[in-house]
Amino acid sequence: MDRPAVPALETPRHDLAVLDVVLVVLIPALALATAAVVLGPTVDAAVVSSRLDLVIGTLATLIAVAVALLAWGRYRESGELAGLFRGSAFFVLAALNAVTILVSLLGIEQGFGLSLDDPGQLPLLGNVVARGLAAILLLLGGIAAVRRDARLRLPSLLVLAGPALLLIVIVVVAAAVQPSLPSFIGPAEATLLRTQPDQPLLVGTGLTALAVVQVVIGIGFGVGAALSYLAYRREAHVQEAYLAVGLVLAAFSQLHAAIHPGVYASLVTSSDLLRVAFYAVLLLGVVGERRADLRALRRAHLELQRLHEAELAEATYEERARLAREIHDGLAQDLWYAKLKQSRLAALEPMPADARELAREVVDAIDSSLAEARQAVMALRPTESGPFAQVLSRYVEDFGDRFGIRVDCSIGRDVEVGSPRAQAELLRIVQEALNNVRKHADATVVRVEADRDRHTLRVRVSDNGRGFEPAAVHRSGYGLRSMAERAEGVGATLRVESRPQDGTRVEVLLPAEAGAG
Repeated sequence: MDRPAVPALETPRHDLAVLDVVLVVLIPALALATAAVVLGPTVDAAVVSSRLDLVIGTLATLIAVAVALLAWGRYRESGELAGLFRGSAFFVLAALNAVTILVSLLGIEQGFGLSLDDPGQLPLLGNVVARGLAAILLLLGGIAAVRRDARLRLPSLLVLAGPALLLIVIVVVAAAVQPSLPSFIGPAEATLLRTQPDQPLLVGTGLTALAVVQVVIGIGFGVGAALSYLAYRREAHVQEAYLAVGLVLAAFSQLHAAIHPGVYASLVTSSDLLRVAFYAVLLLGVVGERRADLRALRRAHLELQRLHEAELAEATYEERARLAREIHDGLAQDLWYAKLKQSRLAALEPMPADARELAREVVDAIDSSLAEARQAVMALRPTESGPFAQVLSRYVEDFGDRFGIRVDCSIGRDVEVGSPRAQAELLRIVQEALNNVRKHADATVVRVEADRDRHTLRVRVSDNGRGFEPAAVHRSGYGLRSMAERAEGVGATLRVESRPQDGTRVEVLLPAEAGAG
């Protein structure tokens, strides 16, 4: 059985419009906030709070590790290089935050130049190296996401953990040779940090090389945001949308870091607040991605269930077709042969009257079996015999002609059943009901009706026969039990109403969705 092709994933227009609106509003708002920090005389660029600094660093570390592990897991599942590079970038950021927190908890800020009483060059160097590595890796991840690149010549674990380990080695080595480190801030800036840590550090002191590097890193984050936006337009992966928004915040965070590089212990700057917003967006992205994965899993489950049902229906149809061929080519042919021989036997002379009567009864029985065999073939392969209404009408007319019972047939024009299985089961139920009329009801008239409304297809077989007590027959009647099982198998409901000397009514109610193809 051919399976339907899976359509390419397209970005929902509504979701793309929402992302566009968010970016259009966010970028000018961040630009205004940046201008306010630089130009606003009443706006403090930083505050001193050791507790707040520790909370921000801890949250940033935990979220960065979580995002890195999820990105690594996505790479392991799908082989997408974007996940590997991004996981490596967030491990770098987590490593920087973890080292800073560890140094603060151990009370050795002075040895790493983190103390505001004696600000050193190492925190600036570590921050620039870490953010620079993260920006490069995020750019590589964005390029891989847009190009759908899946080739990697280096070991994946080396790409994932190598940059973070390299950062740690650089920080440890630099801590041992701090007097030899390049000078990012001079004595004037260090004095300003000690005496007025809440003021913009670089305003009025000239644009230093440190500020240029921070701006370049910010541009790298901005390009990464653009690449994530393009990847979202192409693939509609929810994490790309959140990453695009988050990297815009990271880009402006670097611009604020150029204004005031708040990398020292207890110092919380506007750059740190934007960094918190960046990690908050990433956290929302993790939640959104998990929800998207659950929705995709549900859709895949429904698709798998649909394919399973389609394959089951195909297998059922093929088995019914095989049985129909066996009946037509085997049993029916043998019955025709038996009828021919019996007719020749009945024509032999001389033959006693009682033997001739017995021979006639045998021929009638064979004719009845042939009729049932033909009806069984028609019920087993209904879709090859025409639409449901046409097959049902022909079947009922054939029944009346063969067995001499008056049949009134009323079938609506809109009575159709799309599902081959439901069509076959309905015909088999009607066949069983008509056979019961012929064998047991002693009826002179039988009426077959079929109609439908918006929600239900209704098929009814009623007669004017002698009727029966349904409760008594249900306990031992295989025919009624078989009809009920057939109806239940296609989601229909069977109703049987009868009273002694008051005829019988058999009704099948098939919901519209159950009869759909």
